[in-house]
Amino acid sequence: MTTQLERPVTTEEMRKFEELDAAFPDYHAEMIDGEVYFETVVTSAHGQMVMAIGAQLLAHWCVMTEVDTLYEGWRGKTIVRPDISVADPSYRGNQLRQFPAEEVILMVEVVSESNPENDTRRKLRKYAQAGIPLYLIVNPLKGECLLHSLPSGDHYRGRVESKFGDPITLGEPLNTTLDTSALYAY
Repeated sequence: MTTQLERPVTTEEMRKFEELDAAFPDYHAEMIDGEVYFETVVTSAHGQMVMAIGAQLLAHWCVMTEVDTLYEGWRGKTIVRPDISVADPSYRGNQLRQFPAEEVILMVEVVSESNPENDTRRKLRKYAQAGIPLYLIVNPLKGECLLHSLPSGDHYRGRVESKFGDPITLGEPLNTTLDTSALYAY
């Protein structure tokens, strides 16, 4: 288990991002490939779906929300704050401000109405690059979930699509099935 990043990211892009993030605390900010994205405060519907997924994993895993996630291969030009990050239960109670992507087992993003491309394209590539084993995209704009697996380079080789209401089987190491009956389109 890694308890901290090997070396903190100190790029100029990261310093600028931290300044912008501090200046606008009421917004959700992320940086992907050096570009900063701001989203308005998440909606109640968005939050309900995040909780519906996260609650199913809490008993057996470390489930984190909105944690700064970094990967050395992103070269200090990307910092993401996934809706849900799932890691080994030994991380429960951690107080890391920045969490290493290499320790994440599953990322979950509920697609944003304001910028769906971040969740469906940009983060898909970034999570694959970091070798995150599973990436679940919950898309209330389409009423579907996409589970990506088997990261290879900047893409995933496996993809399973399901409609809201259909169960989603998460493979190794989670070995669980998620109930999606509480999810709904908007």
